[in-house]
Amino acid sequence: MTIKARSRKTNLITAYVLAVVCLFFLRQVAADLRPTASEPVSKALIFISDADSIDASRDSNSVYRIGLDGRGLKRVVGSIPHGDGYLRVSDVDCDATSQQLLIASHRRDLNGFHHAMLDGSGLHLDKPASGELLRSSRQISLAPDGKGILISRQDRAFAEPRFSLVAGDLQSRQFHNVKQATSALSYHSPDWSPDGRHIVYIIEKRTADARLAYHLAMAELDGSGERVILETTLALNDVAWSPDGEWLAFEMSRQIYKLRADGSELTRLSSHHSGASAPRWSPAGERISFVAPSSFPGFSQLLTMDADGGDIQRVANIRGEIVNGCWV
Repeated sequence: MTIKARSRKTNLITAYVLAVVCLFFLRQVAADLRPTASEPVSKALIFISDADSIDASRDSNSVYRIGLDGRGLKRVVGSIPHGDGYLRVSDVDCDATSQQLLIASHRRDLNGFHHAMLDGSGLHLDKPASGELLRSSRQISLAPDGKGILISRQDRAFAEPRFSLVAGDLQSRQFHNVKQATSALSYHSPDWSPDGRHIVYIIEKRTADARLAYHLAMAELDGSGERVILETTLALNDVAWSPDGEWLAFEMSRQIYKLRADGSELTRLSSHHSGASAPRWSPAGERISFVAPSSFPGFSQLLTMDADGGDIQRVANIRGEIVNGCWV
């Protein structure tokens, strides 16, 4: 082979290697870029419902948003195809600053969660970079910086439902267990502190006599330094941390309560005879949205109240079930 031919071959190999490296780099950059919402969303409630007749026929549900005045109801993300059918969404969370929307589905064969913008654009499935830690996701919580997430997911090692807490990063898609379920302990309803330095969650504990006890607990991001601030035999669900970091709102025995983050001043906020659930703080923390059964059979109400439980206002009366999501 002549020197000239060898040089040409070397140049071709070099160009090929550079092309491969550039392609890999561009893919990594594209993976880290988030789409921007074409229609910025504000002053609205995001929730899940199976109100649409299309959802009813598909045994699925959709993500909706509605203005605080009860107007502008819009189906943001409709029935999500999966396999031979459609997913049933179990929880959503969102962030007004980054306009992100995260969607969890409690399916054993879905190892991931759906990710979109608040206007419904850019819907895609996010899967972990490795492993199967995101199967059977029950609840999902987005970090204040819009980068980290917490997921309560069912642990398949137990015959009865037991849930572990999993934390991860939206960019690297690396996930790890924060709280591991046992035969006696189950963890759910995770939320972040406003400064992103701590997490709060509910522990469901099966006692020696087979009864259930509930703990409201806080910990560091890695699950260490756990501190229980409330113990009760009444069922706890759906804890949410106030934007100023001072209060926790949660469902206890089918009513809404709040408690200072230091464990003091337990206060009942709701008194609905049919129950109230899923409290969510407004961005400024002055109001709380929640769900209650309607007096009309087969309907649910989406309501708001002030942070002390007064000035209750009905936003919508919707046919079917409602899962309260987030407030932007």
